Amino acid sequence: MKRRTLVLALVAAVTLSGMTPNVYARKNKKSKKSEQVAKKDTTAKESKYDKLIKGAKTQKGLFTTHVNKDNVLYVEIPDSIMERTFLISNRLASTSNSSYYVAGQMITKPFMVRFSKNNQSVFMHLVQNSNVVDKNDPIAASFEKNFTDPVLKAFKIETTHGKSVVINMTDFFKGNEKAITPMPVSLSRSAPKGTYDGSASYIKEVKAFPQNVEIRSVMNFNSDKGPYTFTMHRSIVLLPETPMQPRLQDNRVGYFSSSKNIYTSNADKIDKETYIHRWRLEPKDKDAYLRGELVEPVKPIVFYVDSAFPDKWRDIIRQGVEDWQKAFEAAGFKNAIIAKDYPKNDPNFDPDDMRYSCIKYATTSVANAMGPSYVDPRSGEILTADVIWYHNVISLLHNWRLVQTGAVDPRVRKAVFDDDVMRESLRYVASHEIGHTIGLMHNMGASYAFPVDSLRSASFTQKYGTTPSIMDYARNNFIAQPGDYEKGVRLIPPILGVYDIYAINWGYRLIPGVKSPKEEKATLNKWIAEKSNDPMFEFGAQQYPMTFDPTDQTEDLGNDHLKAGDLAISNLKYIMNNFEKWYYNEGDTYDDVIDVYKSILSQYARHLRHAYPYLGGFIFKEVRQGDDQYAVSYVSKAEQKKAMKWILNQARTCESWIAPTDLLRKIDASYGMTAGVLVKSVASALLNSGTLYRIQEASLADPKNNYTLNSYMDDAIAELFKATYQNKALDLVEKDIQANAVALMIKASGLKASEPIKVRALEAEKAYESVIHETASATLPCSLEKCEHNDMDNNEESFTRILLGPGLNQTYLAPLMAGSLKKISALYKQHRAATSDAATRDFYDYQIITIDNLFKK
Repeated sequence: MKRRTLVLALVAAVTLSGMTPNVYARKNKKSKKSEQVAKKDTTAKESKYDKLIKGAKTQKGLFTTHVNKDNVLYVEIPDSIMERTFLISNRLASTSNSSYYVAGQMITKPFMVRFSKNNQSVFMHLVQNSNVVDKNDPIAASFEKNFTDPVLKAFKIETTHGKSVVINMTDFFKGNEKAITPMPVSLSRSAPKGTYDGSASYIKEVKAFPQNVEIRSVMNFNSDKGPYTFTMHRSIVLLPETPMQPRLQDNRVGYFSSSKNIYTSNADKIDKETYIHRWRLEPKDKDAYLRGELVEPVKPIVFYVDSAFPDKWRDIIRQGVEDWQKAFEAAGFKNAIIAKDYPKNDPNFDPDDMRYSCIKYATTSVANAMGPSYVDPRSGEILTADVIWYHNVISLLHNWRLVQTGAVDPRVRKAVFDDDVMRESLRYVASHEIGHTIGLMHNMGASYAFPVDSLRSASFTQKYGTTPSIMDYARNNFIAQPGDYEKGVRLIPPILGVYDIYAINWGYRLIPGVKSPKEEKATLNKWIAEKSNDPMFEFGAQQYPMTFDPTDQTEDLGNDHLKAGDLAISNLKYIMNNFEKWYYNEGDTYDDVIDVYKSILSQYARHLRHAYPYLGGFIFKEVRQGDDQYAVSYVSKAEQKKAMKWILNQARTCESWIAPTDLLRKIDASYGMTAGVLVKSVASALLNSGTLYRIQEASLADPKNNYTLNSYMDDAIAELFKATYQNKALDLVEKDIQANAVALMIKASGLKASEPIKVRALEAEKAYESVIHETASATLPCSLEKCEHNDMDNNEESFTRILLGPGLNQTYLAPLMAGSLKKISALYKQHRAATSDAATRDFYDYQIITIDNLFKK
């Protein structure tokens, strides 16, 4: 038994000893295999996504972004917002060439996009918004087929990460992408042009936030003029899932607006709806608001003031912003608009980030300011706004105050104003530009509401200022006369005008119980009707490029331009006689004197320009059914004749005071707006084909009360050739007026003219255009200073009167002028023998030969 046990034990031992090496070997193999699997697992964990973002700087927000060491920008787009609507902006953050755009300015208008994907790519679609349809309308399916959102850009899917796709957006933001180029196509000579240099361009910085992503890139271009370097700042902003309820635009209240075509099966035409641009103001306590209490908004409008503003100005710029609180209080909102300085210790603040509305200081030679705003195109909700404040606006304000009020205000008779004087003007400019940023257009007709005499009343001007709206191009009180300032007459525009307060109430007050913009219409119309008989609350749309309506002009004051002109010119004469001594500083050059002299001439030309639209003048009015008024009426014959006399009187007398010999001998007077230019302009003002066309139109509407072409020409000739009718010797100015008139008539008649006649007629026409355009500050209203910018699916359509106007048809013009020339020849023949002045007789003889030769066969 023991032996058997021993044998079994030995067998077992042998067996075990024989098995052990194999077992260990198998275990060892398994262990090595496990190590290999482990190694493979470690490698598998470093996925394609991990490789892409390895070493990258990552920002998490609306999109997660990664910029790796090779300056490649990867963007993760979550499936959850793949079909949401975004806005992309394109802003200049810094530049080596500020001749066309300045730092902080939008280069192109923000545009809407959405993203879609397939297995290989992500597509950026440009969202069309000019044409819309109710998704429940039976025609919606057909609409969707005919108005698809086009693909702006396709991006290869590099990889996925959870429920997000990863794409490379480097080239879109670093390259010269057409949609967001810093060099959009422009006809302007000053617009920079060049060839993109990708080797010197790169992604500079990316920031991601919950509702937006900010991408900054440096871009270089080469041109014949040298290289351009731009730092571009682009924002991608998630738009609200539910757009703000729009408010319908009405031409009787001046708001910037966007329009769209509404396709519907419930109407017999394509409807058009136009929405005003306004901020989304919602009361914190709606019940209190509806009870008529002042309530703070959930989200106030906040403007940040650039730290580049000098300390002595920054507080008055903030005040110019918050002056609009009074208007918003009329709409039921307290503290609706607030101004703050740029934060000093906020790493997330960036004035180029679309979340912040800023007043930006641009250190350039441009003498201007502008206030663009940018909207959600679906609703007109203003999302952000800027005021671009050009450094040299200070010189513009200085010269305005001097030439408009220097005769009555001793404080402005100096090269550098005291701070308190300049702050008054800075406040006005800030308030005016903020008015644009909250949606208001220029109201060029506002100042016509005030009687001229009222602008010399201390009580009236202290209450109303110089205009019912600071959105007018109303200037300082050039009507006030010496001694009026001491009596308390206000010399500058109001803090806010009564129209401004009314307009903000109309645009921003919430209307309870309405579910759609159309349901608001009755209330909005009622508010307008309540003010319809008060000219202070009337809106005058900007006219461009010509002015046909004398009641709706830029840079004018009062309801009688001729009377206002006489008072203003009296002041200009005083300034002309004294400004040289105000600016005298022994040893200085005459540069400042020349600058002021040019400003005086420009101001005088403006007053002349204000009289020109009376000739063949139209008066426009926005009318509705039931108003029992006409949309167009005509300046009366009596007013036109009075304007004609006034204009010719200015031409005959202006040289005696705007061209003082002693001053002109001291300075270089080579300035375009000279006495000669002004004199040349008047004959063209009276006789140009556009004026005559409007005379004919008025005569067809009411021949009994309006000028006919023949009666107008009779009066025009009587005024142009007045000295001849009075049998006076002709001085140089009279000869110039008459020779210009004859040359213009010859050209208009179509009869064969000599080369000198053609040249003289052309010079007269150019002089007229110079007075009309060079002295006008107005440009076509738009949210950018430049009108040539590339707008994709641009549906902005703000109310402006685009007035080019046809000329009188040659069928009527030629015989009218030929007949007038024969009358003038007969006039000269009648008076040549009666004059004792040899030079006048020689002039008549030359003109007779010139005219009579036209009719010889």
